[in-house]
Amino acid sequence: MKYIIPENKLDKIVFKYLDINLKGLEKRKSKDYKGIIFAYPNEEYKILRWENDGTLYIYYKLIDKISLGFGLNESNSKSIIGRWVIDRYKLEVKNTLSRLNLRR
Repeated sequence: MKYIIPENKLDKIVFKYLDINLKGLEKRKSKDYKGIIFAYPNEEYKILRWENDGTLYIYYKLIDKISLGFGLNESNSKSIIGRWVIDRYKLEVKNTLSRLNLRR
């Protein structure tokens, strides 16, 4: 059976999931470009990368987890992650892109 969940309620549910699962992320300025990276301490790969032009790069496995866990397509998953970054970190997100890895 499928349930229809309004966007604001879906946001609340996914935001809580992201809060719990991304709890240990560190926010720090990038040395390689003008922007911010979000990564776990001492990890090589970043989970999120935000650039000053409003572009948010999202590690593809996070998108997959949201898509599979909440029955969303990739585009909707990227959008909701973008809204989470706007809400939690007060950053302007104009565009969201998926990345295989985020070393920089």
